[in-house]
Amino acid sequence: MFNTIISGAFCGIDSYLVQVEVDISQGLPCMEMVGCLSREAGEAKQRIRVALRNTGVCLPPSRITINLSPADRYKSGTAFDLPAAVGLLVSMGLVEAAATKGILFVGELGLGGELKPVRGILPIMRAAASAGIAACIVPRGNGREASAQEDIRVYEADHISQVRAALQAGLQPGGEEKSGLGRVQMDRKGDGTCILSAVRPGREGEGSPTKEREGEASEDFAEIVGQDSVRRAAEIAAAGFHHMLMIGPPGSGKTMIARRMPSILPPLSKEESLEVSAIYSVCGRLRDGRILEKRPFLAPHHTATGAAVIGGGRLPMPGAVSLAHRGILFLDELPEFKRSILDMLRQPLEERKVQIARTYGNMEYPADFMLVGAMNPCPCGYYPHDRCRCSKAQTDRYLSRVSGPILDRMDLCVEVPGVERRKLFCREKGESSAAIRRRVLAARAIQEKRFKSSLRFNGEMGVGEIEKYCVLERESERKLRHIAQTCGLSLRACHKILRTARTIADLEGEEPVRMRHIHEAVYYRLSAGTYWDRREEV
Repeated sequence: MFNTIISGAFCGIDSYLVQVEVDISQGLPCMEMVGCLSREAGEAKQRIRVALRNTGVCLPPSRITINLSPADRYKSGTAFDLPAAVGLLVSMGLVEAAATKGILFVGELGLGGELKPVRGILPIMRAAASAGIAACIVPRGNGREASAQEDIRVYEADHISQVRAALQAGLQPGGEEKSGLGRVQMDRKGDGTCILSAVRPGREGEGSPTKEREGEASEDFAEIVGQDSVRRAAEIAAAGFHHMLMIGPPGSGKTMIARRMPSILPPLSKEESLEVSAIYSVCGRLRDGRILEKRPFLAPHHTATGAAVIGGGRLPMPGAVSLAHRGILFLDELPEFKRSILDMLRQPLEERKVQIARTYGNMEYPADFMLVGAMNPCPCGYYPHDRCRCSKAQTDRYLSRVSGPILDRMDLCVEVPGVERRKLFCREKGESSAAIRRRVLAARAIQEKRFKSSLRFNGEMGVGEIEKYCVLERESERKLRHIAQTCGLSLRACHKILRTARTIADLEGEEPVRMRHIHEAVYYRLSAGTYWDRREEV
């Protein structure tokens, strides 16, 4: 007997529906799984055979063929165990075929029949909802995550026997269940035996998709003593989603400032939250199935590999640049990263995505992040102070690791001076993150109105948008051209100055970009960059 069960898969973070076709026919007893499968997906036949036997279902001595369609797309993971097992139950006549129509099945089977959570549930649910699927059955560990897609009914189960009992009871996602248990709740049969639990969106404590709330940020800008210019640069970067580089001696507060930047960023919108959560779902990094609310902050160590930072590997997975999507990627001790990794950052910084090519297909991961870098001015960290003992050759080699393409892509380069010792026990507090965040939110509101989207910022403006929204007076244009010629700025650097000036004007609530905005943008562009010029004087 032949039948088809609906399941889903993902490639990168793009998902699609999979038709799990099961056929039991005469022939030598065997079970074959086909459809361009990875090793772990092909091993499902052993898990299914043992799991069904341990739940009292013995497979017939026939030829069993399971095909995962479309057969030309590579499929990996263990999510096809449950749909294949359900297809066998239908082919054996233990479950009516009509009971599985319009239901998507995803889950891994244990040898005892228990259902185990799998990765990538959130993007699969989005594909199912787009295709008009009415309901899905997933392992209990994936229930909360799956129900983030509000227009699809989610049922969670602990064991395949529960799924079998629910289907035999007549679960019909298009209307009332035949057993009369109600349209949403399908917890118990008439005799009190548990069948399935329906996940109800929007209700805490009942398996609903709760956002990850961690209360107010424990790290606040009020703890930063002095460093007014750096605080200002951080505010501009947060308001316009600009890349920022901090350079200064050890202990000046570079890492401290970077780790407080999430406290002045606005929360993720619903659209952004689902987009970022889908990446974490593919990686299996959603804690308790809760979708993200706070913008991500990733700080990989400088010994991280290219696959860990950019993405890839034998089984391609998103890297830190994708996990930092819509958030901050902080690279501390920037010159210590391998030059090859810094070169690989060029494409994500410009195209805001990562493309990974494999023999079985190409994957694309989003990588729209704010890059925040921190570094010392020389190997010992004290150049040009008298304490510096580095030679000119050592300083040259150290600074050259981040010069050129990476330095040219930084919107703001700010010098972080050492903190005076008399301020060590200063009780005076700086401006709080809440106060800075209010100005950032106001500037973001202006940008949302300007671009008619909450996902576009000044730091992402193209050339045409710069010409439209960064109109300068003739005298200001002449001065900027003179600055570019004097300082040897590239065209990309000039565009970044204009983007930054546009953000500074938005923070002040002004529509025209004035010369003072240009001057401040030029200062934050060139202040730390002078280290690369002053080394010639040593």
